[in-house]
Amino acid sequence: MKDKIAIVVQRYGFEINGGAELHARLLAEKLSNIYDVEIITTCAIEHEFWNNYYPEGIEMINGIKVRRFKTLKKDVQKFEFFKRIINNLYKYNNRKLNIVNFPYVYYKRQQNKNAFNFNQWLEVQGPFSNNLIHFIKEKKEKYKAFIFFTYLYHPSNIGIKEVAEKSILIPTAHDEPQFYLDGYTQLFSSAKFIMYNTQIEKNLVEKVYPQSKNIKSEMAGIGFDDYDITISELPTYLHQKKYFIYIGRIVEDKGCVMMIEYFNHFKKTYPEYQDMKLVLVGKNALDKKITQGDDIILTGFVDDNLKNTLLANASALIMPSFYESLSLITLEAMLMKIPVIVNKNCEVLYSHIEKSETGKSFSNNDEFSQALIFYINQKKDDLVSEGNKAKDYVLKNYSWDTIIHKFNSAIKSL
Repeated sequence: MKDKIAIVVQRYGFEINGGAELHARLLAEKLSNIYDVEIITTCAIEHEFWNNYYPEGIEMINGIKVRRFKTLKKDVQKFEFFKRIINNLYKYNNRKLNIVNFPYVYYKRQQNKNAFNFNQWLEVQGPFSNNLIHFIKEKKEKYKAFIFFTYLYHPSNIGIKEVAEKSILIPTAHDEPQFYLDGYTQLFSSAKFIMYNTQIEKNLVEKVYPQSKNIKSEMAGIGFDDYDITISELPTYLHQKKYFIYIGRIVEDKGCVMMIEYFNHFKKTYPEYQDMKLVLVGKNALDKKITQGDDIILTGFVDDNLKNTLLANASALIMPSFYESLSLITLEAMLMKIPVIVNKNCEVLYSHIEKSETGKSFSNNDEFSQALIFYINQKKDDLVSEGNKAKDYVLKNYSWDTIIHKFNSAIKSL
């Protein structure tokens, strides 16, 4: 009989085809060859309000048992209040401390900390489900290991307290204001094992939370060696159109506003490329005034087949995000031999470009335009050569066999 393990993640389902949630699903399906895998998650499908979308209870997804628990709706007003405090704390955390400014900085830190309660922040941010935590506490003896996804959320922070000795944390951490909250010290002290996505993520965590150096750790990421890619015909609204593509959450935090502004500037500055479009794939959370225009095409949520089709026909994938711990979609594009244009200020994205010796990066308007022009005019033979190099990079560094071996060793070590 296989040992039973649980993967705890904030959302789970076919409709969630990116980020930590996709990472969790792919990992669960691979680990199910060795272990009896169960998913412990919420009924939410989106993270803006955490509304209960899926029915509470158990369902099977690709042979994996998924346990869903209802979550409270997010108090948006209170969340925005906490977010303002966090952004202020972040500002002062990154300010140089010296004799001249220390008194003022100290005062501002204390003033904000007094108005901030970490446990309340976790509850307000969501997803918040007492029943989910209660299940972990009551049933922990039935599982050999608990794999927690994402440092940020309530299920990981509270759940790991109950099963610390059986816990593997996949933090998916990146340099963002919330990461510096003192309350996360407990999480990065309690985990029995930490599985990082990249060396950059490991360096960041150990710099901010030095106690994490005492925890066993490894770098794994995600595998792509047998990734199933299905390509079909383009939808009619893109027939005979040339376009660049962005795939992911269409929000300001992912650099989408900047990307759209840069693209509009490119179209105005270079009239010879008037036929180029920017296709945005995913749920749009931006103001319609930002995304309106003949050059911007919004597809909304699409399934994996259409996502791969749209990506395969793009001139390049644009990833403007400032914060990533791995970026699955960047690796998917590289695997499909599609060029990638990334935000140079995101260390993780830029490292993929540097290590693979492919793609382009930008840190301002002009560099963004030059990257687009480069791939518009790139010769076919050069594109093929670069694509092969990008694919080799993914297959060499992100093999499922290697990754599952690392997880198996970590689980056995608990």
